[in-house]
Amino acid sequence: MPREIHPLETLTANDTQAWVKQRVINVIKSYHNAADVIAEPIQNAVDEVLSADSIDGDGEVRITLDTDQNTISVRDNGRGISSTDIGKWLAPDVGSKRADFLSGLVRGHKGVGLTFLAYGFNLFEIETRTADEHYVVRLENGRSWVEDPDNDTPPIGHLVEVHDGGRLDATGSIITIALSPQTEPRSLRHAFPTAEYAATAIRNQTAAGLIEPPSIIKKRNLQVTLEYKSGSKTRTVEIPATYRYPHEDLASGMKVLNLGQWLKNNKNSEPQAKEKGAYHACYWIFSPTDLKELIGTRVGEQLAESEEIADFLVEHQVYVYALFSYSASYRDQLGENWKIPKNRKLLHFPSLRVATDGMISSWSREITLTHRGFNVDRTWLLYSLRGIEPDLGRKDFPPNVHDFLRITEELIANRVADQSRPFLRASPPRTAPTQPGYVQPAVKAHIRRNSPMSPKSLPGFDDIVLQTQPQSEQDVIALYSELVGMGALRHLQPVFYSGFDFYDSYFQYSPSDAHENVRSKLPGVDDTDVRDDEGVAEFKVSADMILADIVAGVKKWTDMKFLVCWEIGKDRKSGGNGVTFSECEGAIDRRYHGVTHLARLQSGGDHTIFVISLSDFLRIMATEE
Repeated sequence: MPREIHPLETLTANDTQAWVKQRVINVIKSYHNAADVIAEPIQNAVDEVLSADSIDGDGEVRITLDTDQNTISVRDNGRGISSTDIGKWLAPDVGSKRADFLSGLVRGHKGVGLTFLAYGFNLFEIETRTADEHYVVRLENGRSWVEDPDNDTPPIGHLVEVHDGGRLDATGSIITIALSPQTEPRSLRHAFPTAEYAATAIRNQTAAGLIEPPSIIKKRNLQVTLEYKSGSKTRTVEIPATYRYPHEDLASGMKVLNLGQWLKNNKNSEPQAKEKGAYHACYWIFSPTDLKELIGTRVGEQLAESEEIADFLVEHQVYVYALFSYSASYRDQLGENWKIPKNRKLLHFPSLRVATDGMISSWSREITLTHRGFNVDRTWLLYSLRGIEPDLGRKDFPPNVHDFLRITEELIANRVADQSRPFLRASPPRTAPTQPGYVQPAVKAHIRRNSPMSPKSLPGFDDIVLQTQPQSEQDVIALYSELVGMGALRHLQPVFYSGFDFYDSYFQYSPSDAHENVRSKLPGVDDTDVRDDEGVAEFKVSADMILADIVAGVKKWTDMKFLVCWEIGKDRKSGGNGVTFSECEGAIDRRYHGVTHLARLQSGGDHTIFVISLSDFLRIMATEE
């Protein structure tokens, strides 16, 4: 007879059912990336087989992606999970790996991964075999319960002992989940359209792609295998258990130099003639010693003393991989050779990423350089650290990590670019032919004056200098910058503007600088969490234009915090996704002074973007009370 298990009853008796459900919802909603559906079970499997005692031979992890059945299975040859532990480990915030995490044995330890798998999907099944028992636990309709606001009674799991048969003939575990219209992603075939792409995603977005250094304490080697099922056919792919760096697996004829190794072996030497201009890219792996020398006396806000930075480098064994190229096509050839769909840019596009204890995070952002030029879209940075505890879903990091990134990223990017110059092939000059439909500036100005800026003045501020209403993204940036300079939006301070790939700007929220008129008419809050005080900002003429970037994969919804536009436009659907806008209902809803609307994406979970519609902002600020 099946035995019922009630994982959420393992929480304290004083917790109400509603509170328990909200905690589970918070866990589920903290996962936004499509790769999370494979990252979580793979992380658990990798941690088990690399850290456990009593495993003969290599640690083995087998991932099965069945696009016909829309299911994911991850199998390991670990010790299995005892039936006394499985129920409580499905509950949130219950785990047993913290000590192993601090010693460098495992990558995950917060105790939320199994909760995500059990309640984030409508089918969760685990078959596990230990030295003493063999059983299957099945829990159904977890996601339906999460999505039903009127149901506080969680679904019941059923444990059935296996006496004969089963899928496991030795110790280990198999976790299986099924995607559905309620999950993100909904379709495995859409999320991982080919075996080659799935293999790259496993290497570059999960713990299977181990990143060293820093050194990982492993009790055995790791073997990773992918079974990709599509159209009743199965492809088996052996996956190297290492991260796939952007200097690997290049198209024929592409040459990359290990710059750091060359400089180490050729101190005070000039490159030979055959080495000059011979490479498409150069990379450098900076050690903690290299970084200490590079940083010098620079400090930050969290790491405000040189000694604190030195301690951070030692404590977290910080290494940074950096690659730079002059080639405008390098990234595109990389994506083509890795067989990555053009709208899946995270895996091969220039960016800054972070790995903790050898496991890549799904968090990433554009590199922020003061002298941006084209360097920003031809620079890759990967920080590798020990003992850093990211938030739920590995989406963010403590303030001191962000501070360290700010202190070092430009130093590293500039050093690699400078040292690479003699070795890199020069980019061909870019031409700028006259485009069809070109209108001379004087003619355009005459036409634009038919749409004068209105209103031109705001009570308590100087008149607006921009003469005409915004009709381009650059117009919106110009008007926003003027409002910042006037003091109307000085509390949302731009750190930089970019005319290149990825994101347009980055804001720092300084509520103490908010003007009293803005506080009165569009109030927010002053006591935001320090991690919410800054973020990526995008500019659009019409806010609904952001959806096109999401559908095309040019922008990532969860990377953006602010959206500045001239007007909202309308709710819009495209490519199986949709964006909606709502007016803010008060200071708590608005959060940041001056925000006019909130934007939500159909597939974006609970991530909200804060919108400033400048036409609405001016109208509200110009209205007499």
